[in-house]
Amino acid sequence: MKVVVWSAVFTLALSGCATQDFVRESVAPVQAQVGEVSQRVNAQDEGLKGLEGRVKGSEERILALQQEAQARAAAAGQVREPGFAMSTLLSDDKIKFAHGRAELSADAQVELNRLLDRLRADNKPVYLEIQGHTDASGSPAYNHQLGLLRADAVRQHLALAGMPLHRIATISYGETAPLADNRSAEGRRLNRRVQLVVMR
Repeated sequence: MKVVVWSAVFTLALSGCATQDFVRESVAPVQAQVGEVSQRVNAQDEGLKGLEGRVKGSEERILALQQEAQARAAAAGQVREPGFAMSTLLSDDKIKFAHGRAELSADAQVELNRLLDRLRADNKPVYLEIQGHTDASGSPAYNHQLGLLRADAVRQHLALAGMPLHRIATISYGETAPLADNRSAEGRRLNRRVQLVVMR
């Protein structure tokens, strides 16, 4: 009986040693790979820290150059804050968009040409923001798209008449910026508009 017990204990001990050896042999390569990955991650972290330092230094240099340029311009009397030169309201009466339409009428084109003539006579670089507005007759999504189409119709006319495209921006406010109450026909008429903001 003692021989059987000792034999079982010896077998278990041998199998335990074998299992430990197997675990060590399996785990060792994984531990080596983990160590290599950790080293690479650490190296990348160091590289990122160096890059962040260089970016921060560049940003500080750019800011210093901008401040220096502004100081020189101020000393020379050349600094002028951008402002609104004029705001031209092209309402439904002048533009004469048909309800739910975005095509410019002949009267609207005449009005836009007058604006261009004024800008040419002024002969100063300007930027135009063309704002498209609608009444609240349709859905908000529809009105947003309609406002954009109306503003774009004005942009195309101005561009064809010689206004540089890079000086024109369009935006649609749809029904979100009414001038009057949309519950009346007169209010809806006033809200159907395109507004041009001329900026210097």
